[in-house]
Amino acid sequence: MEEKKVVLTLSEEGTYRAQMPSGEIEVGKHALKPMELLLTALAGCSGVDVETILRKKRQPVEGITIEVKGTRRDKHPKIYESIEITYKVKGEVEEKALQQAIKLSIEKYCSVYAMLKNSAKIEVRYEICRD
Repeated sequence: MEEKKVVLTLSEEGTYRAQMPSGEIEVGKHALKPMELLLTALAGCSGVDVETILRKKRQPVEGITIEVKGTRRDKHPKIYESIEITYKVKGEVEEKALQQAIKLSIEKYCSVYAMLKNSAKIEVRYEICRD
């Protein structure tokens, strides 16, 4: 079993400095927002999977951009009710390979997706840009 640890310390500016093995970030009302970080975590988690799977499939990926939009409910706690994630992949990538990579990520590998799927409706889209 893997264990992760993050330590947050309140600064004089009213934000938290989060320290973790991979580095530090500032979190709070005058820094990175926790709910935005959640969307970032979803995109990052799945994006790493999709890129890795496409490379293993020997797809000519030239770049990947992931857009994530979340809609939060009005009452507290203001959780995301819906999330849209769009993968924009640049290169001569086969559509079937991209579909399979996304499916594997969201159904098997992405832990963040697995945690969010029961609390938010997540819509997944993709585009292949062959410019």
